[in-house]
Amino acid sequence: MNRRKALRTIGYGTTAITITPAIVGMLQSCQSQTTSYIPIHFSKDQFYVLSQLMDLIIPETDIPGAKQLKLPEFLDGFIGVIFNVKAKENIAKDLDHFIAVALDDTGKASEIELNIEDLDAQLAKYLKVDQKQQQAWQKEKSSYQKAIKKDSTVPEPTTAMAYSFAIQLRSMTINAFKTNEYIGEEVLAYLPIPGQYNGCVDLNETTGGKAWSI
Repeated sequence: MNRRKALRTIGYGTTAITITPAIVGMLQSCQSQTTSYIPIHFSKDQFYVLSQLMDLIIPETDIPGAKQLKLPEFLDGFIGVIFNVKAKENIAKDLDHFIAVALDDTGKASEIELNIEDLDAQLAKYLKVDQKQQQAWQKEKSSYQKAIKKDSTVPEPTTAMAYSFAIQLRSMTINAFKTNEYIGEEVLAYLPIPGQYNGCVDLNETTGGKAWSI
């Protein structure tokens, strides 16, 4: 996974994180948490997988990665506080599907046995797949969602659900990264008190190619 390529497209095709007083509180809390973090929404084993995946999506390079920035803790809290009951159930279930496919592919017995190489291969399987396969998985999930309303015994398309989770996690990880205080002030273009407004300018000339944090 090449983070620099991902950062060039930050803001495109991702779901925005709305900043509310509750979110601000979580951001501050995440900065002071120790390594003894107890997940709010996910189980301990689910959180282990989530953390590894987020750090693969945004690893440490010349700037901190997801783990160092405590993005997994933030995302866990965000989901626990902001998502409704159904959305919480869906993301946990899709993560379980992702884990199930990973275990099936690797022949391992539990999520805690999945190493970085295993999880990186799973991300590549979903995030680097060709458009035809993406569309097939999207169609499979859509068909299931329609069918389940009429027949609760319809089997879930595990791989399609795992793909959906990978896409959603990438989006949320990038937005959590953009929302992080350190990234907003030290990495992205930061100007808390704006001056003159210029509507059509070359971003490379004005900020060195960096996106604005605020």
